[in-house]
Amino acid sequence: MRKNVLRRLMTVLFIAAALPAVKAQVHVGDILCEGNNVISSTELALSGEKAIGVVFYVDATKKHGWAVALDDQGSLSWGPNHVSTLLPDRRSRQAAVADVNGYGNTEKILSISSQNGSQYPAFDSVDFSNGWYLPALGQLKKLYDNRDKVNASLSAVGGTNFIVEDGEYWSSTEYSLSSSWFMDSDGKLRYRDHSFNGTKDGRRLVRGVRNF
Repeated sequence: MRKNVLRRLMTVLFIAAALPAVKAQVHVGDILCEGNNVISSTELALSGEKAIGVVFYVDATKKHGWAVALDDQGSLSWGPNHVSTLLPDRRSRQAAVADVNGYGNTEKILSISSQNGSQYPAFDSVDFSNGWYLPALGQLKKLYDNRDKVNASLSAVGGTNFIVEDGEYWSSTEYSLSSSWFMDSDGKLRYRDHSFNGTKDGRRLVRGVRNF
């Protein structure tokens, strides 16, 4: 009996040792690696892990949240003007910032794209099949609010800083059939710029994010 108990105990310990270590508490600025493992930037060099993103938001569990890609996907248009989407129009800043469902937004837009052949370059560029998506405006604001810690980690792993001079980033949050919300280099949330050009076919920077 004792041998059986001991054997079971050894098996449990062996399995536990073989499992990837779970970080007890995740922080903004930690590094997301392949396999959805999260470690600190100081641990990366000795870990042998490959960085794929940087944490910019952590939920109440302190184990899950959102990470931003190491680099921009380019300067791209959001999509065609005056084409109906499945997204709700968010005409107030309060409603737009409340949108944190970038994953759902991206999923809906890509389903429209596959049905009618419309082109949505910003959404196509983020590698949705591997979990990346175009952030909603509320997520983009969280990223901007934590940009100092995020950029320090991006620099440490050879990534590109978020927000550059004269940079504007698309969100996946729609304002109307002809325009969508974006963030300028000062962190201002807009659906049109000073020249009243906020149309979806305008080119702006794209940076994918993902859940972990």
